Formats: sequence, C-alpha cells, structure tokens
Amino acid sequence: MANQDRTGDEDRERADAPERNGSEGLGPDGHGGAEGPGRIAVLSPGGVGGLLAGLLHRDGHDVTVVATESTADRIREHGLRVDSAAFGDFTVRLPAVPRLQEPADVLVVGCKATALDEALDRIPAEHVRGALVVPLLNGFEHMRALRRRFPGATAVGAAIRVESTRVAPGHIVQSSPFAAFAIASDPDPGPRAAAFADAIEATGLTMSAQGTEDEILWRKMHFLLPTALVCTHAESSIGGVRTGGRRADLLGVAGEVEKAAARIGVALDSGHIERAVDTIPPDTKPSMLRDREAGRPMEVDALGGAFLRAARESGVETPVTARIVADLERVDAANRSARKG
Repeated sequence: MANQDRTGDEDRERADAPERNGSEGLGPDGHGGAEGPGRIAVLSPGGVGGLLAGLLHRDGHDVTVVATESTADRIREHGLRVDSAAFGDFTVRLPAVPRLQEPADVLVVGCKATALDEALDRIPAEHVRGALVVPLLNGFEHMRALRRRFPGATAVGAAIRVESTRVAPGHIVQSSPFAAFAIASDPDPGPRAAAFADAIEATGLTMSAQGTEDEILWRKMHFLLPTALVCTHAESSIGGVRTGGRRADLLGVAGEVEKAAARIGVALDSGHIERAVDTIPPDTKPSMLRDREAGRPMEVDALGGAFLRAARESGVETPVTARIVADLERVDAANRSARKG
C-alpha cells in the first residue's frame, strides 16, 4: 500500500466543519444511527488504540482521543502519526483531551491492564451511559472491572491481533503484515456494536470469526499467552523460541490453555497455534517483551496470573505456565524496585 499523508485539505475541512449538535445525523435514541457508530472516544492512544483512532478518523468517523495531558498536547499540536506496514503512512488531526468532556457512543479502551485504573479516571461515567465499551486489553478480568465502573454502558468482549507500538507520544508504528479484529456477538450487544464492527472492517482490518465473549477472549489468550510469556521469558523474538527447547514451552502453554478453556465449553485447537507460530515473521516481538526490554511494568498478572486463577478454578494443572509466570513475576518485581530506587 502506498504511503499516505492526509494532514492537508481533508483534515482541515473536518477541523473547520461546524460542531454537530442536537440529534443531527444520529439514531432515534440520540446516538449513533444507521450512518455509523456515532461519536467514538479512544482512551489511551498507544500502539493499538492509536492505530484504531487514526484509521477510524481517516475514514471520516468522529473520533476523540483521551490521553495524558502531555500526550494530548502533543497530538493537538502535531497530529496523530501512523506508520503502518498494512495501512500506509499517514497523519490525522483530531481532538485530543486529558479527560472526556462530552458523551460518547463508543468508548474504545486501549490502555494496558497495568494502567487501567488510572486511565479510567479520565472517563466520567455519565459520558458513557448507554454507550458501547470496547476493551482491547489482554486477558479477561478487565471485563468485570469495566462493568463495575460503567454500569450504565454495554461492555462487549473484543480482541485485536496486531503488532503495533507507540514509539513516541502521538507516533504509532504498525509493523505486522496481519491486523485482525474480533468482537463478541453472543449475547447480542446491539446495533451499535454491528455499526462499529462495520466501521472497523471498512478500515481494512480483517474481521475474525465472531462468537461468545468467552470464545473471543479465550481464543486470544490461546495465541497470546504462549507467545508473550515464552518470548519475554527467553528475551527473544518469536523466531528464537519456535525451535529447540523453547518450542516445547510454547506448545506446553498453549496446551494448558486449551484444557482450561474446554472446562468452560470453549473448544480450542493447539495445532492451529503451532501452525500460526511458524508463519509469523521471525522478528515479531510481543508487547510484554518490549516492556521488559524497556524496564516498564509487564502484564504478567493480567495475562499469566489471570489464566492461572481461571485454571485453578477449573481444576486444570498448569506446570509450564506456572513456572514461567513465577520467573517473570520475580523479574517484574525487580524492575519495580529498580524504578523506585
């Protein structure tokens, strides 16, 4: 795909357009209608959130990003830049605020689990009452946290598979040849979810198979947990762990996830994970490994810890995952101590 930079006439026209007021362009409930998902707020425009915010705004959707004050200032001044292997290079200018200031029809939660509580403080509950909340976090325990925080909204299970990194505030680099999105369809989250899914698909992301919330989140866990844990533990990209002894760890974690998922009625196929691992570009790095390399907090508990808790509840033994998680918890604790010092 040819590189694109659309900071010119198209974005200036959007910036100069009058603000929407009243129920103009909205559905009968005063929110997103047949023309699209309505007003979209993206909380934490990092590697994944920033990519979606840029793609959706480039397609003409009403998108506001909610970020720290310094990041919001940077995006307001310079725009949101996306350099993408799959979607081209472009910059968009869009509203960026440190706290959501008006109602949204869709809230995309793009932060990591380690920053969830602090990030959610930027979203007043009254501004997402009746809205669709689409979390893109790893793991599955965040669903309960979001439903407690926003009882008047509809939180729907979703997952995205992509390698995308925030290299600087307001600058996203998407490097993988793949970018796939899935959103739960059972129980039916309503027409706004369908409109949002249509908008995502129109950006060029591949829409993965739909299913129940458990199916969507456990499918992601099945792929992500072995790659994230083993690559981070070995301090290696995927090419360095899919052969030799570390391959046994990859398949061991995947097999443990498959067994735990089966206990709650979710059928997974670890053979599919084995084939997928062999086709990923060898220099691919999961975000947990990048966090370890940078000395940042890792999502060991949100991923590994959450899985181990679910497996214990189901009575599934997890010796491979437990060993790797215990090692990474020690690394994470040492990093925390170093940061405090």
